[in-house]
Amino acid sequence: MDITIENNKVIVNLDEAEVPAFQAMLARIQEDIGVAVEFREFGGADLSTTKILLPLHLCRVIGEANLSENPFATMSIYPFWKYGFAFGGDGKLALELGIDDPHKKAVVADEFGMGFCAWAMEELFHCEYWADASALIAEGMVVPTGSRRPDFVCTFPDGSLGIFEAKGTTGTAGNLSGALAEGKLQAQALTAQDPIKYRVVVGAALGGDTARVVLLDPPPSPPLGDRDDDSSLSGAEMSGVKTNLTAAMVAKAARRMRRTLPLNETEFRGPGLKIALVREDYKDDKRHGWLEIRA
Repeated sequence: MDITIENNKVIVNLDEAEVPAFQAMLARIQEDIGVAVEFREFGGADLSTTKILLPLHLCRVIGEANLSENPFATMSIYPFWKYGFAFGGDGKLALELGIDDPHKKAVVADEFGMGFCAWAMEELFHCEYWADASALIAEGMVVPTGSRRPDFVCTFPDGSLGIFEAKGTTGTAGNLSGALAEGKLQAQALTAQDPIKYRVVVGAALGGDTARVVLLDPPPSPPLGDRDDDSSLSGAEMSGVKTNLTAAMVAKAARRMRRTLPLNETEFRGPGLKIALVREDYKDDKRHGWLEIRA
């Protein structure tokens, strides 16, 4: 495999031996798979259901969530080659890692966890924009309330915000218990001027026959004063700490994250092969950026 840049386009040249493997991998990531999703503590109700996920979508958000500084320089290539094997043709997502190194397992779990968190924001909560919380903090747009901080901030069409923390494990959902508890604290560690609709921990468990996503909606902080209902309070009001974070700031950071580079297309070339992965900034029906395959 040889990678070059031609006219602001990433060109991946495959040799004859690589083409069949690439075609098989590409076919797998275009097949829908079922992902078990478990909601915990959402309005006092627990719910388990199966959501249909397009692996191409998950590959895109893994790239965006883990490569936030230059998300589109390698976003179109990295997740496919690294994780394409994980998507089988039987409608399941099961990792057959064969990796004994705990550090490598931790990296895989973290990157998938971040990707599933971004997928949840977009597909399950229908957010409008999402941005990396650390990028907001680094630019001085957000003042964290402590050393703990969440992974992402997103916006919703009504002008409210969502605070999301990602956790991942290559084990089963039971292995997430400690991480979910820690995630509760991180999801509470960022406040805003605008109302915060959700504070959610998204845990991805990649062990077993298929992936399971556990979503935990931590209860809000105790209400101030004598107010009985704190559902309309912003995060800043609940904690008593004022910050300058608003939905407009998140939207600006999200657009900057996703449009800093002109490299929005990757073309794979080989004997008898010419396929482009094209990044489009915005799709009205999805309310976020998308990635398509064009043969």
